[in-house]
Amino acid sequence: MFGLLKKRSAFTLIEVLIAIFLFGIVMTTIFGAYVQIFFTVQSTEKDALIYEMGKNAMDRMIMDLSSIHITKPPIFKKPDVRPEDDELDPYQFYSESDGDFAVLRFVSHAHIPIEGFSPPGGGVAQIKYYVTEDDQDEENMVLRRCDDIDLKEGCDRLDDPILCEHVVGFQLNFVYYEKDEDLETFEQWDSDDDELKFATPRAVEITLKLADPEKNLDSPLTFKTGVTLPLYRLKDKKVM
Repeated sequence: MFGLLKKRSAFTLIEVLIAIFLFGIVMTTIFGAYVQIFFTVQSTEKDALIYEMGKNAMDRMIMDLSSIHITKPPIFKKPDVRPEDDELDPYQFYSESDGDFAVLRFVSHAHIPIEGFSPPGGGVAQIKYYVTEDDQDEENMVLRRCDDIDLKEGCDRLDDPILCEHVVGFQLNFVYYEKDEDLETFEQWDSDDDELKFATPRAVEITLKLADPEKNLDSPLTFKTGVTLPLYRLKDKKVM
């Protein structure tokens, strides 16, 4: 007769240690995957936010430039024939750049309206785009937009609304032509400058670069577009 096999009543210490070890591996793998997914979702959400800011900023600039207001002779007067109290053209188209960040100022019908108030400029406002440091974070460069209905006062405030953050580049190119084969491109523009014969550009090329400071700044998210201006002033042929 065969003896009855004894049933095991408990795990050995070795088996318990092996089970704990395997459980630790499983939990580490699960936690690692969770952390990776969590940070991937966070990164994706931040990238989407930066993209949305850039898109909205470009849309706003296109809207403003597409409604630009330009004066022509005889309403426009060159600097040497203006009254003494009108040294600058209130409808001046102006831009300068340090290579990384441009400043753009012009007059447009697409200003943000103020209910119950009639602007002195007849429904237009001076608009200015410029890049500054964020008041709360000096390493964060922000693109601001000034909307000023007082054309003579100008836009020089540093508390203007922020269009987008994390700006690493804001460049503009200005295109001028009278015939398609005579196309010229400039990085800066001043419609009060006699070297440009008091003309305004025919089109504006915009490049806006945004980058997450926690990522590689050498690979920014780049937005590019071009706007053909509906109004423009040709060069004064009398200026040599």
